[in-house]
Amino acid sequence: MSRLYFLVAGFSFSAVAESIASFPKGWETWPVVKLSETLPADTVLPPDASLFIQEAVEAYSWINNGEGSPLTIRVNPKKIEEYKTHGPYSDGPTAVAVSEIPGMIWVTEHLSGFPVYGTYDRQGNDISHTHPSLDPDFCDKCHQTYQEICRNGTCTDLVMKSYSSSGGKQQTNDE
Repeated sequence: MSRLYFLVAGFSFSAVAESIASFPKGWETWPVVKLSETLPADTVLPPDASLFIQEAVEAYSWINNGEGSPLTIRVNPKKIEEYKTHGPYSDGPTAVAVSEIPGMIWVTEHLSGFPVYGTYDRQGNDISHTHPSLDPDFCDKCHQTYQEICRNGTCTDLVMKSYSSSGGKQQTNDE
């Protein structure tokens, strides 16, 4: 388990990344809204790929030993209408992105109208501490940086048109 150490006014303490979003029971029955994939480490993106796509590929190319993975996006049935416009969202679990091969589940939940994130295995164990790109702060930073793509905490695939038209495999990190 990786730990971060802080030194504040002569005191040190450690913090372990923990999911903020809760593991949503019954997510397996939520409607599938998108089938996609995380791309392999050897993916060559087209020259006009957006910075969002470049960074997403770089951040998640380690998945499945660099081979990529099918990605299934499911949305809480109570939030389907909100998802169609990418929010604003009511409070509670919103969406999951399931990296099928390693069985990772990225969770987006809304609390007080704000998106929060978490990463779990299929049994509901928090695994956000196992890789820096699974840390909820990493998710939040990316989603905040690319607000033109990640609206209200869920990401769209508007920037993928150039990649799919170039003959590449379509991939987004909707969550």
